Amino acid sequence: MLPSLLRHALWCVPLLLVAACYTIEEPPCPPIVIPENTGECSDFCECDYDNFADTPFRLTRLEIDEPEELASLLNVIWNTDILNNVVNVVFLVTDFVPGTAAAFDSITFEVGPGWRYPNAPLAIPPDEGQPSPSVVDSYCMLEGMSVEMKAKPYHGNQCVFKSVEAASLNFHTGPLDKPIVCAPELTPANSIPIKGMKTRFGLHEDCSGFSDGHLEGCIAVKDANKICMCLVTGSCAFEPVEMGDYEEDDLSSYCKDVCGFKWISFGQSVKAFGLTPTCLTQDGDEGYRIQGFIDAQAVPDKFNPVPSSDCAEQ
Repeated sequence: MLPSLLRHALWCVPLLLVAACYTIEEPPCPPIVIPENTGECSDFCECDYDNFADTPFRLTRLEIDEPEELASLLNVIWNTDILNNVVNVVFLVTDFVPGTAAAFDSITFEVGPGWRYPNAPLAIPPDEGQPSPSVVDSYCMLEGMSVEMKAKPYHGNQCVFKSVEAASLNFHTGPLDKPIVCAPELTPANSIPIKGMKTRFGLHEDCSGFSDGHLEGCIAVKDANKICMCLVTGSCAFEPVEMGDYEEDDLSSYCKDVCGFKWISFGQSVKAFGLTPTCLTQDGDEGYRIQGFIDAQAVPDKFNPVPSSDCAEQ
């Protein structure tokens, strides 16, 4: 029962990965074997500058190594949801400065949650050996949910880039009119407030994607306690049930009160694993630290540049 519940209820935790604790020290360029068609720390990237501007990249891999208590369970869940186009994170190139010692002196991205068109069901099991059972004509940014992130060469490496400053991102799952997370008391509603987003990534030699991106994150405990999740993705209507008086730390009753009987508490689920706060946000709030790795692939022919609430073609 517990594994089944966690499978459906905790899939949205990957959204936390796009945050970063400002207290975390960055490791050096990781000694990871990068695929043959990608840039390594010592290789010069050969990008087509004319086509690089406005290039959208979609996240194709999420894999955490901390907290290790959740890694083996959640990595499988997250990558299934990516494969099904249920989890969509978009990095859109908005500006860049060609470099001399490196491919770029800087790259500026618009980063945020996206969705897909057409709006296929939220949870479809993939056919074995197939890339995805859902047909995706295009992706887009959800309107009002993205932030700017600038990256510069990391320690002089020609193809490895690091975000310059930490940013904050409110990550929304699903189309705006049909959120997968219920969090009506957060601002904006039904999103996950992510503090201090930082990243580092190795750009492919032809700039068609990036590999072994390193992300670190911190989500405030007080925000985690305001997030409620559906046991079966996409199957829970917002049907608040008046629970009367209950203790402030009764997170189960809280989720029933603001969302409905089918919703469970994210904060309570995290505590069930015995996790304690391990980082601070920029505001000094205690939070849960997450770190891991991402890959992304350019999707220039499948991107609608018009932000919308549900990524319907415009």
